Amino acid sequence: MRGIVFLGDRRLRIQEFADPEPADGEVVVRMKATGICGSDLHVYRRDADTFRGAEPMIVGHEPSGVVESVGAGVERIKPGDRVCVNHYRSCGHCPHCAGGYLQWCSDARGYGGPIHGSHGDMLLTDERNCVVMPDEVSFVDGAFVACAGGTAYSGLRKLAVSGQDTLVVMGLGPVGLSAVLLGKAFGARVVGVDVIEERVELARQLGADEAINGTTHDPVEAIRAMTGGEGADALYEASGSAPGRREGIKALRRGGTGVFCGVGTEQETLNLTEIIGRELTLKGSFVLSLRLTHDLVGFLASRKLSFEPILTHSFSLDEAEEAYREADDSRTGKVAFTWS
Repeated sequence: MRGIVFLGDRRLRIQEFADPEPADGEVVVRMKATGICGSDLHVYRRDADTFRGAEPMIVGHEPSGVVESVGAGVERIKPGDRVCVNHYRSCGHCPHCAGGYLQWCSDARGYGGPIHGSHGDMLLTDERNCVVMPDEVSFVDGAFVACAGGTAYSGLRKLAVSGQDTLVVMGLGPVGLSAVLLGKAFGARVVGVDVIEERVELARQLGADEAINGTTHDPVEAIRAMTGGEGADALYEASGSAPGRREGIKALRRGGTGVFCGVGTEQETLNLTEIIGRELTLKGSFVLSLRLTHDLVGFLASRKLSFEPILTHSFSLDEAEEAYREADDSRTGKVAFTWS
């Protein structure tokens, strides 16, 4: 099998690896779709010293495909099943794993980090990580569920938005655009904000009630104007930037709630006096639990909803260099690898 390996300084290669063999409780999935995530790009941009002397590791963590083979003791999953894969392997026995929070396990291993990831022809995983998808849910949808769409869904579930709410989505990369699509499906009035016009336009196409370019309009003033001066009920912050975080908080009404999932700056952005005085509730949100992976697949199927409109660029594995250059430019929707 082939897989993408990073070399540092925005360089990569496609390398041959032995096909994985499933042990007890394990499953091999032949990839059909896997996206490039912002966190992949953080690693892609590291300097070459980071990778010097390290064992070659297949990158990527948004797996979706068809089960190729199963190990002994696997009973729920069978060859031929269409699955998306929760992207953290874990011990499976601790209280966090029992609750479905595989990413909280002390033995958590993310794909593309300490173990081979999804930017290869096949992926080795545990049976419990596999969520079977009905035919109505595409492989591209499955790749979104594994990370970008799943991260948005998890955060919006924390916000519990409905038709009564105005939701601001700050940052319109693939995660933020997923939040726009899902926020509309939950019934909210959705306002998207970004500084890249191509992504602002994508938010409009996905049904955002308002989409604001922060380089030409003051987002806080605009949001207050459209809410009678009160501000938004809910914030989904996906920019990971200090200005995005600050403006998102300012755009909330008194008693509003914000969820933060964007990782980027380490600059301090919170004014605790403002948070106390306005009685804001601010929460962190990191990927999604195994329970919510199942929930989101069911939500897409029952609502006949798809993340595919967010996919703007699709490449084969052989086109890895071009795919990563496109994603690194950060002016697109989702960039993904797909297999026929």
